[in-house]
Amino acid sequence: MFKKKRSIIGEVIFRVLRSYLRIMHNVFYYKNIYVIGRENIPQKGTPLLIASNHQNALNDALGVEFAFKDRVVSIFARADAFNKPVVGKFLRSIYLLPAYRIRFDGMDALKNNYEIFSEAGERILSGNSVLIFPEAGNQDKRWLGEFSLGYLRMAFETAEKDGFKTDIQILPICNHYSNYFKFREDMMIKCGKPISLAPYYELYKTKPRTAQRNVNALVRQSISDLMLNIEDLDHYYEIDYLRDSYGKKYCSDCGGDFTYLPDKLESDKALYKELEAAKLQYPEQVDRLYNDTSTLIKNIRRFKITDENFDIPFKPISFAIRLVCLVALFPLFVAASIPNILIFLSPYPLAKKFKAQQGHMAMFVGGIRFAVGALVAFPLIYLLTFLIEGFNISWKFAAIHVALLPFLGLFAWNYRKFFINLKREWRFKIRSNRSRNLKRGAGLAETIQLRKDIFNKLDNILTKNTWKKEL
Repeated sequence: MFKKKRSIIGEVIFRVLRSYLRIMHNVFYYKNIYVIGRENIPQKGTPLLIASNHQNALNDALGVEFAFKDRVVSIFARADAFNKPVVGKFLRSIYLLPAYRIRFDGMDALKNNYEIFSEAGERILSGNSVLIFPEAGNQDKRWLGEFSLGYLRMAFETAEKDGFKTDIQILPICNHYSNYFKFREDMMIKCGKPISLAPYYELYKTKPRTAQRNVNALVRQSISDLMLNIEDLDHYYEIDYLRDSYGKKYCSDCGGDFTYLPDKLESDKALYKELEAAKLQYPEQVDRLYNDTSTLIKNIRRFKITDENFDIPFKPISFAIRLVCLVALFPLFVAASIPNILIFLSPYPLAKKFKAQQGHMAMFVGGIRFAVGALVAFPLIYLLTFLIEGFNISWKFAAIHVALLPFLGLFAWNYRKFFINLKREWRFKIRSNRSRNLKRGAGLAETIQLRKDIFNKLDNILTKNTWKKEL
């Protein structure tokens, strides 16, 4: 059972570990983190069940944990992660709770949830917070799956054990990312209005299932309204490409800033809403638009470029200056990469295996990169560096060098990204030049025109005047 009282040593270890992971998560792993709607979070001490969409495995849970600065959030995690006693004890020590699911643990294992839900209920009644993902698994797209009613059964049964004297609040939230897999991207947590269970207690006493379904509909709709929920899965990849490419223009045209993730989310939601409306009004045009977009995506992959290359005009002088800077800073890049390259590469083998499985398993990649890097590679490699340099050079030098290593690592990562972007820019220039490479240049020229045609069609069928007016 969940221990309400912890040893002083155990609590100190937890607080230190949590602070360390918060710094690694908020400062180094992500470039920007936004928490929107913080005013909707009930005050500390309110019995609170947090319900969230689930698209990025461990990173979803960590994002919520670190967004609630004044409280510790107990989080449900896959039960099979607790199978090894040492690991299970550690996970419980950081307030994680196992959740048993049919798909992973079998029907017989579900009975274990009664004890776990009781444990979570005790924490809620004591005025603490519990996070649960009602979809009961990762989604591999920006959409909201169906909800299991288990979280509401737990909430109502917890209230019932207390004689319905305590008003349990459900806080709907959404996680959103500029990119699920890459390092140094942006993420945001968006909090909706809390939903009180108290008005449904009387209904629950006579019709428990009806009460659960009614509340579930409210929670699910609230989360859907907060997030980008692309329900047209037949054209998901085309829509996702359009909101990531044309969506920048759309956001700017509507008066937003596409580099600011909260603006981009609202713009993407409005763009998808308009695409759905256009599909009803101009079904043949939108169908052709999606077919053209599918062709465009394939061509972009074939030419090994990114969509950003289309919008960046090639300027020889600017390119030459950046190339000179790249060469001049190369020695610093090499120095900064030692030993940081080992940290960057350490999660790669395991992450590659999960990404190769595709589907919802691929959504564990970000969490693997963070966990392996932050919990294993980062402290181990930096400690070894400190010891080796301390014994062979000087302890003062070792201390200063290790203190600078995280920032040198960020420089090395940005240098690598700068190099890749410059390489793609040059490739785009060469392949769009017919005189140098007729076959490839002609294909890319046609791709450039196809993209322009798609954007022009979107300009003609979309109004671009909705989301900013609604805010």
